[in-house]
Amino acid sequence: MLGRNPLLLRYVDQFSKCLYVEYKDKGIDVQCQVPLYVATKMASIKRSSFLVPSVNTYAQSALQWIGYEPRCTPYWPHSLIWTLISMLPVAVVDKWRLGFCLRIRKRGMLKELEKKKQ
Repeated sequence: MLGRNPLLLRYVDQFSKCLYVEYKDKGIDVQCQVPLYVATKMASIKRSSFLVPSVNTYAQSALQWIGYEPRCTPYWPHSLIWTLISMLPVAVVDKWRLGFCLRIRKRGMLKELEKKKQ
């Protein structure tokens, strides 16, 4: 459950860093923007909030950060959360992340059961 997505994200992050280092002398900027959740159909989040911006709100933040750092979290509440998370021990973050993913999985399985009953 935690295996594929974080590995893919790490790969994209590392690949972006490599491209940034390789091409910055040629005047080409490569940037990896790392958001948390954004209210989209893909994330199954219908309503935006302070911590979960709408697509437009996130896009405005993202556009303002283009060209500044090779890796960034443009939406400032997400950046604050990343900073706080980075101060915690890895074991605490891993336990929270696993619990979070298990709750999402449980909700999804309950939805599927309800659909099958109908």
